[in-house]
Amino acid sequence: MQKNLTIIKKSVLDMGGTIDEFLPERGCFYINVLGQRILLERKISITRKSYVSGLLTKCKDITHKLLVAQGLPSPNTECFYNKTYIQTKAKKKLDNLTYPVILKDASGSNSIGIFPFIKNKTEAAKILKRELPRYRSMIAQEMVFGKEYRVLVLGEKVIGALEMIPPYVIGDGISTVGKLIREKQKEIAQKTSFDNKLREILRDQKTTQNSVLRKGKMIYIKKSSCLAEGGETKDATKMVHEDARKICVAASKVVGKHLVGIDVICKDISKKPTKKSFHILEINGKPDLYIHYNPTHGKTRDVVKEIVKFMVKLAIQLKKQNIIK
Repeated sequence: MQKNLTIIKKSVLDMGGTIDEFLPERGCFYINVLGQRILLERKISITRKSYVSGLLTKCKDITHKLLVAQGLPSPNTECFYNKTYIQTKAKKKLDNLTYPVILKDASGSNSIGIFPFIKNKTEAAKILKRELPRYRSMIAQEMVFGKEYRVLVLGEKVIGALEMIPPYVIGDGISTVGKLIREKQKEIAQKTSFDNKLREILRDQKTTQNSVLRKGKMIYIKKSSCLAEGGETKDATKMVHEDARKICVAASKVVGKHLVGIDVICKDISKKPTKKSFHILEINGKPDLYIHYNPTHGKTRDVVKEIVKFMVKLAIQLKKQNIIK
């Protein structure tokens, strides 16, 4: 691995180019050569449209740094690496954040390796020291609040957007919160655990699992979307503000992908985005498409049809350029 990196850099320098370190822990760096500035890794993967691999979307630390470098909105984030972890330096980095924060496995998915609502630096440092040995890297990110959206970008446009609604229950004036949760999840395979996390979420809403909610009162049982535990989706494709569309398309270009699913937090996606009101959390290079079909609320978006048409059009263009036969 290190030999690869050494040879690549030597060749660039021999060509009269220069090298700018970008994220040494990931082996990522910019080369400035032949009038071009290109982001590379120690192992080069050349696709038809990009010189970089899926790491740009798989690794949250790389995605964040790319977004910030291009002036795109992403919550304040600090990165930590297993191989270079030093506790004193880690604490200094944690000082740069405003709490609460969320700690995440930088390469994780499916809500694994996530530790949200960390209230202070002491708690963050404790969790980081305990969990980092299990992962290659982690990020600590300031938590931002608002509605959660998944925006699907294809080429130069947004072809689908969903509001991701956390699981909730609605009071009937008779049943306890605990009973309402069990009733709602009767047909759901993955049940919400009645643990400290749930107790804290309920406490923040001034209730407990033994409380009886007045009829019509809604409370959330998760603080983030979780379709597996009864979360819901609402089509918001037509609502996306034009400036938000532009930001999402720009983000897709930053990671060199024609097709991405972008996780966004904002107060209202129909409003003009600002630095304080609109945040890109993650970019998914292989986004789920099924969620845009039969949402809980709103109409189906036949995104696969649009994607296939795009692929056919792209293939025709490549044939005309004699890139493929």
